[in-house]
Amino acid sequence: MPAFETLEPAIDPNNRVSFLLDWEVTLKCNLDCTYCPSPAELYGGHDNSIPHPPVAECLQTIDFMYEYVDLYMAKKPRRLREVVLNVYGGESLHHPDIIEILEQVHARHVPYQDRWNLTVTTTTNAILSPRKFKQILPLIDEFTVSYHTENTPKQKQQFKDNLLAIKEYGRRMKCIVLMHTQPDLFADAEAMIAWLTANDIKHLPRHLDDPTGNTWNYDTKQIKWFNNLYQSRTHGSADAIPNTGDVNLSDTGRACCGGRQVCQDQNYKERKFYVIDNKFTDWSCSVNWFFLYVKQIGGNMYFNKDCRMNLDGTQDPIGNLSDTDSVLNTLREQLDTATMPVIQCKKYTCFCGLCTPKAKTRELYDKIITKYQEDYTK
Repeated sequence: MPAFETLEPAIDPNNRVSFLLDWEVTLKCNLDCTYCPSPAELYGGHDNSIPHPPVAECLQTIDFMYEYVDLYMAKKPRRLREVVLNVYGGESLHHPDIIEILEQVHARHVPYQDRWNLTVTTTTNAILSPRKFKQILPLIDEFTVSYHTENTPKQKQQFKDNLLAIKEYGRRMKCIVLMHTQPDLFADAEAMIAWLTANDIKHLPRHLDDPTGNTWNYDTKQIKWFNNLYQSRTHGSADAIPNTGDVNLSDTGRACCGGRQVCQDQNYKERKFYVIDNKFTDWSCSVNWFFLYVKQIGGNMYFNKDCRMNLDGTQDPIGNLSDTDSVLNTLREQLDTATMPVIQCKKYTCFCGLCTPKAKTRELYDKIITKYQEDYTK
């Protein structure tokens, strides 16, 4: 278990705490990375055998997500009424109707624009033709692009060209560089980091992990590289990863997926970039106040795409797109009566949701959560 008892997002004007709507629009992808989980797994990756969902169904989902998040926004302080819609897949930008979908993402927010701010982002591999990419650029506020070392030389050049197009267009962007364990591919990732640095593109190296249980072990030299990285990005004292070689970083610690720094034990002066021992079994967690994960294919929805914890202590969906009225009515009842239960984590390891407020005990949770929720009732 962690040496600390509470974890919260650090105060950062450039990375404000927001509510993330993770919308998995399609399962089709134009890449086939070895570290992408099998589609048969609970946390499965892409599946090119499943057709893209119809655009009409996608537009209905937008309406539901906005109605859902609006209920939470009404209970948050004005400074926290920030929503990020992440449109991804698979590779969402390859959906044949993605232009219309993104246009409607903006249009259908208009009735809510005075109540909460919307940032439209996409998590993409950026392997797309220049013509289509040019059409998409005006419809995305911020890009999260992922660099995959297993790409072909042609795809890597296309990746660079599209990142430069994003920069030229003036859109915000960060690049997630997936650090492969194979020495030659790790070196390839380092070369990409050098290129990103030279072109002044914000980037975040990330170790490979797999919620299905597969391990990606890093050697002594690679662990030293990660330790140097985390030392350089921490405001305060960075906790070092034990460097014994052959280390599975997923079971050792975690950095926030979005690069946010966090504070431990309400020490807001010292901010951590990397959290050693990301294991919060039986902790009280507020992940439902900051996330919603919707799978367009199949319709299941969860609070968070990686932990999938429910309010009843199980890893089950909170509902399905086939019955959104039930999901909304349940949430209204919980919020209106101030009886919203608190998630008690049953996971062994936290992969996502690390930056949401959480505490070892309910008493500590009640103490730290009041700044994130208005009229919080224990």
